[in-house]
Amino acid sequence: MDPLEYLNVAFADAADYVLLLAASTLVHIWLLKRFTHGLFDPLFFVLLGSLFGWAVVGFMVLHGDIATRYAVSFAVAELSFVLGLAAFHRRVPATIVRQPSAEPPDLAIAVFVFAAITHIASTLATWAIVGIPLFLASRLGAFAQGGGLGIIERLADGCGSIALFTALYLLFGNRRVRHRAAYAVFVAWYLVAIALSGSKSGFLIFGQCAFAVAFLYTGVANRQSAFWGGRAGVLFLAVAIAFALGVLAVQLDDASPAVALLGLVYRLITYGDIYVFAYPGGAIESLTGGNPFIGLFGGILSTFRLLPQELVYPNLGYQFALMTFPELDIVVGPNPRHPVFGYHYFGSFAGVFSFLLGAATALAQRALYARRRTEFLGVLVAFLVYTALNAISVDFEYALTRLASATIALVFVMVPALALHPRAVLFQRRPLPGPLLPAGGAIVRAC
Repeated sequence: MDPLEYLNVAFADAADYVLLLAASTLVHIWLLKRFTHGLFDPLFFVLLGSLFGWAVVGFMVLHGDIATRYAVSFAVAELSFVLGLAAFHRRVPATIVRQPSAEPPDLAIAVFVFAAITHIASTLATWAIVGIPLFLASRLGAFAQGGGLGIIERLADGCGSIALFTALYLLFGNRRVRHRAAYAVFVAWYLVAIALSGSKSGFLIFGQCAFAVAFLYTGVANRQSAFWGGRAGVLFLAVAIAFALGVLAVQLDDASPAVALLGLVYRLITYGDIYVFAYPGGAIESLTGGNPFIGLFGGILSTFRLLPQELVYPNLGYQFALMTFPELDIVVGPNPRHPVFGYHYFGSFAGVFSFLLGAATALAQRALYARRRTEFLGVLVAFLVYTALNAISVDFEYALTRLASATIALVFVMVPALALHPRAVLFQRRPLPGPLLPAGGAIVRAC
């Protein structure tokens, strides 16, 4: 079912939806405080999607628009995901005060140079070949007909994350760096690039990267009072919202600010659009592709040429879009969130699948924020893994695609960087610049 059509008709009873949304918000405020480290922790936006999903599914149940088995499957999957988070989550003490690293920056500088050059070159190549994504009908699948040129897109994505994290680390996370102008210039370039990417949430990627550097190397983001980022965080959030409105205005052919704002509100409400596509009328039963292994890993295996592309199933979200709009000729569709993905591939065992996704998300989060050592390379790898896998419950295939892009880019960048610095060892244990001091003043070991 077309989510826009459904919402336009069903929201004549908007009061029901508002009450359900309020109840879901109250529960998720506790979950956000319990499992995320701040507004710019990537897990925040995963749980935000869950918040709207509960409201949309609850509304459909209340109005008798979906079968009971779908409502039960959704609830079991969502609760299992939270149980997986709870079982493996670890909160970092808010009293810890961190210091900038005194690690020699030579390797980080080499990584930055290779990653930045590759990102700029591959981004410009993408624009030259297919155009600027902001002005395309769909920013997805830019090289769907490009005969293997998708590697350019993967390098742009992966090297962009590496270069941005490294630039911010060299700007704010390492006190031994002297000349910082080049890193600031790259950050400015990156902001321009994501503005032209067509991604309405692109600006938040920058915020998540800045948050990770601040959390691990400055202590600013560790304080409980800084959950919302303080004044800087609120300002950054306002800029991110303005950025999303600007992208919407361009994509809607220079829409007025009021129309763009309505579009943004609709985008938030339809965080649960996958359930409107999937549940009414039992559309989820019409999905193709029944082999769970291919459904889970077909995309990433085909990336590394371990599985023929023709054996990979179409993305579930794209399948739903085609069911609703058969004339569709661009790659679009809702994110196949884990309750839908798990129901299709695992049926009665979907709850187990969701639990494992919650556990994987929590472990990836721990590997970044609760790590015991903060050497540059170890943190960089943990950052790439977490920012890829945090979306594994939202779109399993997309998360593994991002992980593949990060892996390819990391190998591409680290080979020449380590050739220049052969004595550097991945995860090498170096003494930290000094003890980490809790607010009480007692010296504790580096965490």
